[in-house]
Amino acid sequence: MRPEDDHLLALLRTERKDTFTAIAAQLPFPRERVAERCRTLASYGLVEHLGSDIYTISPLGERYLDGEVEAAELEEC
Repeated sequence: MRPEDDHLLALLRTERKDTFTAIAAQLPFPRERVAERCRTLASYGLVEHLGSDIYTISPLGERYLDGEVEAAELEEC
């Protein structure tokens, strides 16, 4: 997990689903960085890819933000 990941997950928690471009517009990270982090978070099951460049937070991502799951417990899918 990287520092920007918590910000990205928190944003998806409030927005429910969004594109790389829309997420990047609300965070101080370039679109390419948001795209890379979304793909990585999806590989750990923290976000779900809905097609194209649209992602949403997953139930596991919600549990992570709530402190119910530690980063060390996550495994790549």
